[in-house]
Amino acid sequence: MDVSLETGEAARASSFDGGLLVLASPRAFAPGAPVRFAAVLEGVDRRFEGRSLGSRRRNDAGFEVRVRLVNLTRGNRIALTAALAT
Repeated sequence: MDVSLETGEAARASSFDGGLLVLASPRAFAPGAPVRFAAVLEGVDRRFEGRSLGSRRRNDAGFEVRVRLVNLTRGNRIALTAALAT
């Protein structure tokens, strides 16, 4: 699932387990740093905010960022789970 970081950079969400989201990002985030992004889910532009649990360098010069979402509404959780289940 494609997402747009607050800085305007494109990232890709690869998994979500109900609280922890994994992003493939062009930039790293220090542990505890805010991670804000938007995604179009079910035809609706949705905004998300989380805190980084850390970043790891990937082979493609990007980073795998683990994010604990902090403002997750029930509707956003359902839409995010559905989008990443496919």
